Amino acid sequence: MSARKTFALPGQRGLDGMLLEKNRNSAQEIERQAACFTLVYSPAPAYVNDHCFIADCNGVVHLFHITGVSGRSPYFPGNEVSFGHAVSQDLRSWDGQPNLLSPSPSTTYEPDHIYAPFIIHKDQRFYMFYAGVSKKAMLESICLAWSDDLVHWEKFPYNPVFRPSIHWAEYKPHSGVWGCCRDPHVIPHPSYGFILYYVTWIKGANGMLAAFGAALSENLVSWQDAGPVHIRERAAEYSTTSMESPCVIERNGLYHLFYKHRDETRLVISDDPLNFTDKEDIWFSPAHAAEVFRFNNQWYISSCSREVNDTAHRYSDRTKGLYLARLNWDDVLPRVEPFE
Repeated sequence: MSARKTFALPGQRGLDGMLLEKNRNSAQEIERQAACFTLVYSPAPAYVNDHCFIADCNGVVHLFHITGVSGRSPYFPGNEVSFGHAVSQDLRSWDGQPNLLSPSPSTTYEPDHIYAPFIIHKDQRFYMFYAGVSKKAMLESICLAWSDDLVHWEKFPYNPVFRPSIHWAEYKPHSGVWGCCRDPHVIPHPSYGFILYYVTWIKGANGMLAAFGAALSENLVSWQDAGPVHIRERAAEYSTTSMESPCVIERNGLYHLFYKHRDETRLVISDDPLNFTDKEDIWFSPAHAAEVFRFNNQWYISSCSREVNDTAHRYSDRTKGLYLARLNWDDVLPRVEPFE
């Protein structure tokens, strides 16, 4: 792994990166941000975990999310076996919709669970990427479903659409590390067509190097592995040891990668969407499985599953719904602000 280099942010040149993180990652800042988030959707007794947002042609925002029974493990039989769905016109009031999709028990790639939906729109069709889970093999695969209306969904008949290369990723049955091909996030790119980001681990590192990989596609169906784009050491003694929930936002030619690692959401910025490893990342927020998105010319950040300040998942894990806060993004580095 190459040495990290500091990505100099405007107005911060010359600041030591570790000092910047220490100042941001404080109990006071965690509580300030927690007060900025508002619980806007609570489908109790179910919970909201990894999720995504997308607007339809009428401007209605759709939320899709992992759902399950509060307090149960994601690997508990019969838990996290469908996706929750809710709609809103203002992000404040949400109407729950019927759950959708389910595992395919007769397959080897998704017999048990389905995780982490992400949706992108192309040519009048909505493409949902998600992780299919085989508990027996301890493997996950990126699968695809599509819809014309965000309500009726059909699985792609030749799933899975992507698995990482075994030449660099620790992708094999019973490898000892979970999360080798999940949490998909897709962005369009003028040169590559589309970039798929996903969670994995570096091969031969004995579970000590977590990574985000990338894959490229022109049609959202056929994918070419582009290798690891962000590598970090396993976060020992934290609630989240691997890296999870990548969310990449392109803004003014810079790619902002928000992701879950340790007990927090972190941020790393690069001018190359396929290389974040040698850029220095910072603590950004106590949010869990955060999605950053824009609605009516305002930026927002989400959190879910637990109380926002329960960063170590000690007392509220998989019991809560969806939280939202605003982002003030006038400069390169956004700031979390109150939702209301």
